Amino acid sequence: MLGKQWSELLKLIQDVSAVFSITINSFLILLVLTKSPKSLGAYKWLMIYISVFEIFYSILDVVLVPQHYSHGPTFLVIVGIQHKLFGPAGLTVLNSCYWGFFGASMAVFAVHFVYRWLVVTENPLLQSFNGWKIWIWFSIPLWYELTWVCTGYFLSAPNDSTTKFIRENVKEIFELEFDEYIYLGPFLYEKMDDGSLKLHVMPFIGLGVISATIVSSIIIVLVFGYLCYDRINRLVATTSASAKFQKLQRQLFYALVIQTLIPFVLMHIPAAIMFLFVFLDIDLGVYSAVVSMTIAIYPAVDPIPTLVIVENYRKTILKYFTCVTKTKPLTSSTGELSKP
Repeated sequence: MLGKQWSELLKLIQDVSAVFSITINSFLILLVLTKSPKSLGAYKWLMIYISVFEIFYSILDVVLVPQHYSHGPTFLVIVGIQHKLFGPAGLTVLNSCYWGFFGASMAVFAVHFVYRWLVVTENPLLQSFNGWKIWIWFSIPLWYELTWVCTGYFLSAPNDSTTKFIRENVKEIFELEFDEYIYLGPFLYEKMDDGSLKLHVMPFIGLGVISATIVSSIIIVLVFGYLCYDRINRLVATTSASAKFQKLQRQLFYALVIQTLIPFVLMHIPAAIMFLFVFLDIDLGVYSAVVSMTIAIYPAVDPIPTLVIVENYRKTILKYFTCVTKTKPLTSSTGELSKP
């Protein structure tokens, strides 16, 4: 019964987060198109790209209602079949796409930091973000996504060993029969009757591949994050750049740092903890759903730093709320409109 309660809470969080994500990301896209400073350059297209990505991520989350589940040396992404628009085959494909979106988010952070470094250093490679060449950069997250999709669909596909291992446990926790859900997830090893361990090679390869993409993303973020910070500090210490340019770059860098901390806290750390527990054969059980919840929250809160830190957007928001407050009719204690 506890599993069903967690599932209901997860569904509520996913629905609320999706509505908020679609609303706030759409609002950010509008601000980027209408209120961005001219010096923002191609960065506005990168921000729009990220907002569109997060909108689709939220939609997929609501359509699938995926739930992460850890049981011994395996972790699964379970999707219920009932009340869905697609059948088991379609849901399995969408489940692998959900894996892909998680992987693509790794590359989005990396491209983001590389672009900021190119801007503050005025590197000639910055021209590659103009015109059709920008799609070369935009394709990088798609390659990460394809890697994760293939890992989920092929290397972590359902098999007899995994099904036998998780079938009764899922039924007990979630009250789901085997024909009421689909799953993707690696079963790393199983204990044989004689006490030996049987390693499953393909899932280990899959886990190694996705781990490599995560590590590469983290390295790029840390290296270029430091380079950006160092360069911006040196810009401030010199007069080689205008005060307006320095101010904007600092705002964008701070927004970027916070936007990177958000997925680290909401996605990377929870997922890493779950991976560690799987390796150690520690059963997280239904509490693995926390990972599903934090991933659902991520697209809803990720745009907030940009809206708050970038001055043009913040002033537009404050101006709007000020106008709404001033134009709102005042009422007296008797309920009548007060006279000016």
